[in-house]
Amino acid sequence: MPAASGTLHVCDWRVGLDTATFYATTSAVSFTLLGFWWVVVQFRHDEMTQDPGRRRLAFVVSLHFILPGLMSLGALLTADAPLIWRLTFGTAGIAGMIAVVIASRGVKDPTGAIAAIGRFEWLALPLYAVLTIVAFRPELIRENFTLEPLQVEGAIMTLLVFLGIIFAWALFTEPQQPGKSREI
Repeated sequence: MPAASGTLHVCDWRVGLDTATFYATTSAVSFTLLGFWWVVVQFRHDEMTQDPGRRRLAFVVSLHFILPGLMSLGALLTADAPLIWRLTFGTAGIAGMIAVVIASRGVKDPTGAIAAIGRFEWLALPLYAVLTIVAFRPELIRENFTLEPLQVEGAIMTLLVFLGIIFAWALFTEPQQPGKSREI
């Protein structure tokens, strides 16, 4: 970050990182992206809701924005209570794993972006698993990697939001199915 003198300051990860700013920004970005995603779902409502499998897949994409937003709020509330962020992140990680397993199954006749997302959604499963492990055993990160657990959790959340953006974009830009028209 540039200082008033025009010099750059290098962030020393061992000294610390301004996690409050990171999590405040991540919360705002996550909930903004969630709003955009809901517009996409509304725009392609008939296609996204034609069967329970597609609805579940649309919901799990929403979770890529909802869960990081909620975890960020939990991290911001933790001031002197690490148990809060640990419970928030642990619960979100478990919810994410369950959602990925349930949503990635049962899409009727998957084609195009729906089929691709069904295949690649499994990438989120290990991310949610690591999120959960770090939340319940933060000392593993401190002792083995000399990082703070909230830094690792932040990196994982960034990847989850990235997956959500990619999946949302794929679904939004997928060509219209033949025989269906979009009314604006």
